[in-house]
Order: sequence, then C-alpha cells, then structure tokens
Amino acid sequence: MTDPIIVNSHSSIRLDLGEVLYFDPFHIEMETHDADVILCTHDHYDHFSPEDIAKIVKDDTVFVVPESSYKVVSSKLAVDASRIVTVNAGDKITVKGIDIEAIASYNPNKQFHPKERGWVGYIAESKGVRYYVAGDTDVTEEAKQVKCNVALIPIGGTYTMTWQEGAELIKVIRPDYVVPTHYADIVGTREDGSAFAEEIENAGIPTKVVLKI
Repeated sequence: MTDPIIVNSHSSIRLDLGEVLYFDPFHIEMETHDADVILCTHDHYDHFSPEDIAKIVKDDTVFVVPESSYKVVSSKLAVDASRIVTVNAGDKITVKGIDIEAIASYNPNKQFHPKERGWVGYIAESKGVRYYVAGDTDVTEEAKQVKCNVALIPIGGTYTMTWQEGAELIKVIRPDYVVPTHYADIVGTREDGSAFAEEIENAGIPTKVVLKI
C-alpha cells in the first residue's frame, strides 16, 4: 500500500494511483510534467510553490484547492479556471476517477493554521484503499474520526503536531500503515521519525510505520 508513495521532502508527496497525484509539491528536483492532479492543502509558501508546480504540471492537470485559497492559487498560476476545483472541509468529490474527501486541517491552540481559514487535508481513495494526507494540523476531532488504510501525518512540531502527538493520533485511528511527514526539513529532525516509529511499534497496535524521509 505504501509503494505508490514518494515523499520528496517536508510535506511534498507524490502518490501514483494510476493517476499521479501530488500533494503540496515543494523541493521538486526534476521536471517530470507527470501530474494528473495537484492537491494543495493551503497556500503557505512551503505547500503552494508555483516554481515547483511548474516542474510537474501538464496541459490537463487538475488542481484541487481549499476555497479560501482560490484567489491566491488562481492569481499565481496561468491555469484556466475550469481546471481548478475548490473544496471546503467535509466535501467529497471525484477527480479523474479518484474519490477525494476534504478533512479540516488546523491548529486548535496555535496561530499558524487557524480553523477559520478553511484549510484542509485530503483522503484520496482508489480501488478501496484510502490514503489520508493530513496537511498542516494538530490532533483534532476531525482527524480522530478519519478512516483510512494509509495515513501521512506531520510530526515535526512547531507548526503542527509533534511526533508524540502524532503517535497518539495514530493510536486512535489505527491505519494499516503510517508515513510521517513534515520533519527533517524546516522543522523537526530525522530522530523525530525514528522516535515516532519506535513509539508506534511499542504501542501494541497493528499499524506499521514506513519512513520515507
């Protein structure tokens, strides 16, 4: 289930489900122009990077963005409005045969990602397998209700949950696999990934940790 996943760095994720999905492309090294769908969780520079998007976009790429980020995205990309799909938390859509659900993504007690901005994470589902890309979030009631097979969650702290908080979330939602993200670049260290993996492995739950950073 985790073979289709590449974590470029930070929260930049490539997911090949037959259609190639990119989430928050950032620090893209090669020009591939292979993105069928680009999903933006919010419009901070490390999650919405026009320079990196330019390396993967093609003529029929569809963009999925929070409604609150539409003006920023549309003003910085030379893309026809018909190729930009906006979502709010709770929305369910289908793009190029991939079922996508938007999940609220925010900090309850920090100023960096307030809930009222309407930013989101995503669940992408194909052939019955659900991938949850959480975006920049802490542990929230919405996150604790997620049902997924694979969870990709931030653990770097400062702007998101710490590795300890991320482990507590995984103990609640218990996916088959978890891939930690948003560490060892800008915030967090590689040791955070190792500590997170050890905590999950010692928790007595069936979730397997896959480190891709």
